[in-house]
Amino acid sequence: MSLFARLLQAVRSWRRGRGGIRAVRTAGIAMEQLDHRQMLSVTFTGNVATDFPATQTPGVVILPDNANVQHPVIGDPALANLVGVSGFDINSLRVSYSPENNGTLFLGIEQPANPNDPLGRPVIASDADNNGNSGTVNPAVSALGLGVQDPADFGGTEFMGVYLDFLGTGTGQIVAGFSQNVPAGGAAKVFQVATASQAGPNVAPTFVTPLPQFQGNIYTQNDPNHPNMELSIVNFDTLYQQVTGSPIAPTAVFNVGAFAGSAQDGPISEAFFPAQPVLLSAATPVPEVCPPISPPILINPHEHRIIDNAHGDLVRVYVQGTSGFDPSTIDPATVELNGASPVATKPYQFPRSPFPSQMFAFRASDIDAEPGLQTLTFRAKTFDGQEVISSNVVVNVPNSAQASGRLKFLMNRTGQSQYNSLRRLAASNPDAILDPSILGGAPTSGLAASVAPARVNLGPATAAAASVIVNYSPSAVQGPVDLPRQVVSIPTAQSGSKLPSRLNRSMADYLDQVDAPVEDHDLVLSGAH
Repeated sequence: MSLFARLLQAVRSWRRGRGGIRAVRTAGIAMEQLDHRQMLSVTFTGNVATDFPATQTPGVVILPDNANVQHPVIGDPALANLVGVSGFDINSLRVSYSPENNGTLFLGIEQPANPNDPLGRPVIASDADNNGNSGTVNPAVSALGLGVQDPADFGGTEFMGVYLDFLGTGTGQIVAGFSQNVPAGGAAKVFQVATASQAGPNVAPTFVTPLPQFQGNIYTQNDPNHPNMELSIVNFDTLYQQVTGSPIAPTAVFNVGAFAGSAQDGPISEAFFPAQPVLLSAATPVPEVCPPISPPILINPHEHRIIDNAHGDLVRVYVQGTSGFDPSTIDPATVELNGASPVATKPYQFPRSPFPSQMFAFRASDIDAEPGLQTLTFRAKTFDGQEVISSNVVVNVPNSAQASGRLKFLMNRTGQSQYNSLRRLAASNPDAILDPSILGGAPTSGLAASVAPARVNLGPATAAAASVIVNYSPSAVQGPVDLPRQVVSIPTAQSGSKLPSRLNRSMADYLDQVDAPVEDHDLVLSGAH
């Protein structure tokens, strides 16, 4: 872009609109940071088989029906014909665990299919007479005069829940669900997590001391499309350690059982599901790591994507933000560009872009790249561990300080200005300098300083080498010096690299000029010469 075009673009970007009000260059944007992991949680819908899929292994543990399970018995034949299956019956449990947020245990109580339902859906939890409504009684059932009642919302003596045996004693220490106790004053019954009292291994436990700090969510609906009870226990890691005295580990094993029933459902007995072991690692889903974030990056856009890794120039990489990614969340300690670590970083705002960017500066000599057209890869991680990988194409022109003509114009070399900008940044924001040695090793004056090597290698120590005196001042060279021809090899289209024709011509002009006299400041001592 010509100087005139650049000035015109700058003027247009700041031009006042109609009404004399200048347009705001950057509006405030709320950026949503995407999570790089699948959320390890169960969404309750009242369908245990769907919410706790059997195919999720590891991640879901299914405790199956067995001969030790006590299913409700309907003691009256006429009532049995009308009810078919009690709403307190239990035929399996499903368990899942999330290690996030101090651990959460998810539990689903699965119930048998309803023989009275034409779609074969499970019976509604707590629907004592199985009439499709857990808060009413079938008139035909009432007509039998057996005293069957069905209070809504686990009212009265209705109860249902799970119990946990952490110690392997055969009885539970923790219980969760709706208790057998009838609330005083007709208050609604609420979900509880509490300490348990269990008289024996085949007896339903009772709720003793409430533990609200471990109370998660409960799902119950009086709906045949969402018939099952599902619940969660939060801060499960702390609960486990309080009961066992040991921190939780993937190898931890605890026992889970369930119970349900009512003292108001007439000749229908209660359900009891004896505890079965659960291995924590088997109940823990493996998180699915999302693909790395790949934000757009610009490499040395101010120099038309040309770099020179033969010298200590600064290469700037701009990581652009998007609506779902804030580049300020990148951890500078994890940043790498083809083997190079950044020496400085700071926020950057592109004109007319609604999203902030982040600039990272690299020492060009640290970048591992061959001459010619190259793809450089930017790698990093965010502070929360999300991987960031992005690439862009550059042209690597080693020894570019000798360039002239069109190539030198494209590279926009200004000698000391790169390090002067770095020093100003260090003065205004010291935290932006990631490698303070870059300031001590920065050139002190002129273009020669920006391209001179930090040290001279004279090869193995010899008697001849010991007498060599090197003077870095321009007066070191007092007369004409017969310098060897310096050759820079740049792959072109003929040798496999595809370059734009205009840049190819400028590089060809540069190669034609390497026979020109080399000034003193371009002198590089080498034992090979």
